[in-house]
Amino acid sequence: MPDLRTPPDHGQGVDETYRMPRAVRAAQFIAVLMALIGMLCTASSGWLLGSSSAIQTAIPFIPAWLLGLVALTFQSEGQSVRIGAILLAVLNMLWTVPSITDGHPPGPLGPITSLVVIVLLFRREARDWFEPSGW
Repeated sequence: MPDLRTPPDHGQGVDETYRMPRAVRAAQFIAVLMALIGMLCTASSGWLLGSSSAIQTAIPFIPAWLLGLVALTFQSEGQSVRIGAILLAVLNMLWTVPSITDGHPPGPLGPITSLVVIVLLFRREARDWFEPSGW
């Protein structure tokens, strides 16, 4: 019977220091998913209601798309990536609040996902992931 306290073997050449922490991976997944939802909403609005409706639907998703692009760079090193993602999440949260009262997408999903991304990126393992080892 294997010892439950020993970490699993991930194979030859895989070191735990190069694996993205769960908090960073979750923040990346949420940000990219929100960007994809924005693209889907914009495309479906354009298909169903026309290009002017697609533009009106796309405007609240602009910060979410930028956050999704920054989230794709979470493999890079440096606090500027993490801080930029946090600032874009704050911008997304403030930018999408009017969509709640207007009844347009993303509605409450925008501020909620932004808040979750901010909390995940403020966790200790997220700070350790983005901080260069020589500092």
